[in-house]
Amino acid sequence: MAAGTEDLKNLGFSVQDISSRVCERFSGIYVMDVKNRKILAFKSLYQEKNYDEPVEIDWDKTINEDFNKIMSPKYRALALITFDRDHLKKKFTDLSQSSEFIYQNSTDQWFNMQLRPLKIVDGDCHTVLVTIVDISDSKKKVETIAKQMEQFHKGVMSSNWYFSQTAKDLYSEILKFDILSGETYKIVFEDDEPKYIPLVHCTILYDKIFESIHPKDLEEVKKIFAWERIRAMNPGDVIEHSFRRYVNNKYHWYTVSVHVSEFEPSIAVIFARDITSSSVGVNQLMAKAEHDAVTGLFNVEKYAYMIATEYAELKKAGVIYVDIEGLAALNDKYGRDYGDKALKIVADSVRSVQNRNALAYRRSDDEFMLVATDIGEDQLKVLLQLIKGRFSRLCDVNDVQFFATFGSAWSDSFESVQDVISAAISDMNNNRKIELLH
Repeated sequence: MAAGTEDLKNLGFSVQDISSRVCERFSGIYVMDVKNRKILAFKSLYQEKNYDEPVEIDWDKTINEDFNKIMSPKYRALALITFDRDHLKKKFTDLSQSSEFIYQNSTDQWFNMQLRPLKIVDGDCHTVLVTIVDISDSKKKVETIAKQMEQFHKGVMSSNWYFSQTAKDLYSEILKFDILSGETYKIVFEDDEPKYIPLVHCTILYDKIFESIHPKDLEEVKKIFAWERIRAMNPGDVIEHSFRRYVNNKYHWYTVSVHVSEFEPSIAVIFARDITSSSVGVNQLMAKAEHDAVTGLFNVEKYAYMIATEYAELKKAGVIYVDIEGLAALNDKYGRDYGDKALKIVADSVRSVQNRNALAYRRSDDEFMLVATDIGEDQLKVLLQLIKGRFSRLCDVNDVQFFATFGSAWSDSFESVQDVISAAISDMNNNRKIELLH
């Protein structure tokens, strides 16, 4: 190592000189640790700086959040495909291979992204080098990419195009339909060439798909993928959503995206992907399904699940119940943002004592609950005082003034934890009457 460094000095260069010149060539330099789900940045594309030491970046945040913020909408699906962990692991089988991904960002710049394997073990790619070059000034490149994107949106996937190699492995189903006529085709691959199989009219197909969707997801899916909404989409628009669908005698998690062609606005392509086997994707979706969107607390669906499972055999439990007084009046008088602040203050107060044996829920618009298991009556009283103290401090810090009524109950002899919840609600209502008298 020392001899090599000395040779560079004799030539009038240093390691830093070489590093700087490499960084000058590329807009971004990253090493993706596929096996351990990490990304190391040597030069950041978006901060426009190179680092003395590689900086570790969160894989999931970068892939799921940053791409959505940075990339032009019509390229996000391709980006998610390109950097899918399972796909990358199987994509490269030889160190001499490489792959190219070209995209446009949200500020209309064009970039050429090269992917090269650095480490392959037992047929699985463990590490990938990613280099990014700004090609906005390359007219020929941009024209080439425009043509590729035209093929992508039309579903015309030729054998020498990267997408045709990956789509058949990543997607459970690819459909192409004419928004005006309703003609629908299923796209399959034979020898990497697309084959179009005619299907029933899209409205009939919609009904069949809706029949298979989980009842709890159906209303939202019908709203997001409404036929009227798709007909109103602009060229290049993309909509995406995840839901549960009954397939092969059980529910599977699917991510479905609809792309309207930028070059042929009457054409839309639907990509459906079964992500049930992806533990990270399913865990994220399950977390989203179990939590209230405004407060982050567990929702009524999670509560119903716990009643039927974890809470079914309880012998001892304590419950704290909280109700915001006049939430609708707060929203009318000060605006919904003010009301949301009140909700978050109560939620944060209850969450402040949450642990594995004490879970917090949002029961309705203005009602919150903590269910504590394996707890004594005195311990429950301590939790109640901690929640009230936290509530008072948060109101002062946030300069938000409103009333909340608290109730609690504890028991070591009940048929159902719902009996304890009812007792906590009764205690809360009694406390409300006392407060009104004063």
